[in-house]
Amino acid sequence: MSDSKPPSKHEPDFDSEKESGSKTPPQVEEAPPPPTQQLDAPPDGGAEAWMTVAGTWFLAFITFGVATVWGVFQDAYVSNSTSRFQNVSVFRLGFVGGCATGFAFLAGPFSNILVSNFGVHKTVLVGVIMVAISFELASIAKEYWELFLSQGLMFGLGASLAFIPSAGLPSQWFAKRRNLATAIASSGSGISAVILSSVCQAIIDASSIAWALRFLGFLTLVFGLAGVSLIRVRTVAKKQVQYKVLDLSILKVRGYPLYLAYAFLQFFGYCTPVFFIPSYCTAIGLSPTKASGVLSIATGLNAVGRVMAGVFGDIIGPINVLIMFNSLTGLMCILVWYFAKTFGDMVGFAILWGFFCGAYWALSVPVSAKIVGMPRLGSAVALQFLMNVIPPVFAVPIGSRIINATAASHHVAEESRTAYKYLIVFTFLVPVIASFMLVPVRLGFSKKLMAKV
Repeated sequence: MSDSKPPSKHEPDFDSEKESGSKTPPQVEEAPPPPTQQLDAPPDGGAEAWMTVAGTWFLAFITFGVATVWGVFQDAYVSNSTSRFQNVSVFRLGFVGGCATGFAFLAGPFSNILVSNFGVHKTVLVGVIMVAISFELASIAKEYWELFLSQGLMFGLGASLAFIPSAGLPSQWFAKRRNLATAIASSGSGISAVILSSVCQAIIDASSIAWALRFLGFLTLVFGLAGVSLIRVRTVAKKQVQYKVLDLSILKVRGYPLYLAYAFLQFFGYCTPVFFIPSYCTAIGLSPTKASGVLSIATGLNAVGRVMAGVFGDIIGPINVLIMFNSLTGLMCILVWYFAKTFGDMVGFAILWGFFCGAYWALSVPVSAKIVGMPRLGSAVALQFLMNVIPPVFAVPIGSRIINATAASHHVAEESRTAYKYLIVFTFLVPVIASFMLVPVRLGFSKKLMAKV
């Protein structure tokens, strides 16, 4: 960096290059904002900081954690005797679960309008109420369109309003431990899936799908209100962190378009196994209880993996961790899942895949902050999460078509293990290719192999 342009806080960290004498050019092309737009140093701890982490944890628990349990409900809608939708195909049901997750990202820019006018707390509160009501309405749904509008569309939009405005809050309070704090906050969704997969399956088996949905409605309201009461916005950030509807100027930041492409592609590799693990377990002869148990193990290790990704991110850099963990996610599919035939095999896959697949949730916001800077993080998070809308909406339909085509070409039933052959290959290729997209972004910070990036 030249003498005429001193470094600013919003630009990428080039400490490793400075120590080695490297003259790597700055990552951000635009001139730094004036000093009045800079954020002061985060406290890196304190009561309000950790309250915000806890509040974000609760909000992650009731949004993307609950969305992960869709595989249990999809299997129940198809096969459980209390289901009102046994005549609905998996292809059509897939759009309900897909929209539940996909629309949870879609309202990001809209939520920024609400945050700018009403603040974070009121926006998140509206989202929590929508999430709770969506499950109560789904419990009385009798037609497919009613299920789609409630458990699909309404839940997704409510989850978006509840989660996206809060996702960047831990980054306002932490600097040195930003990756770890964000990872702990995001682990709420992984722990939620561990607990709720088994709990919802038990309620479905003991009573009905409707009562499992009512239980979720009550739980999300209680946990959501706890999250709203705990989150805090730093006073300095209220005026200096942007929450623009759609700030396309961020695309001028070198490396960020590639990062957005990575965010889009890797999400297919995450949600496809989450949605199809229960049905694959059924295909190899496991009971619904064991299938939900495998999903619980995967999501449980997901929570552990997120925290470890945050720890490693603070040590070797978040982009390095994303590349490594995401590549290993794909490799676990082709090396373990592809050959899985027993309950033990699937448990092994759940442990390995679950540990590595959660790095994006832990580090995506800190990486955005690293690339575009803290002042524009609110706008960047909304744009980044827009990239995650399409994959979950179409993951089940695309996966179902792959299974159908494989079954037809091999002359086997769609419920057989062989029918999942190319779906597993797909889940291997997608995260590996996505990881390669991050390599140029990483090299933009440093070409040194051991640099912390």
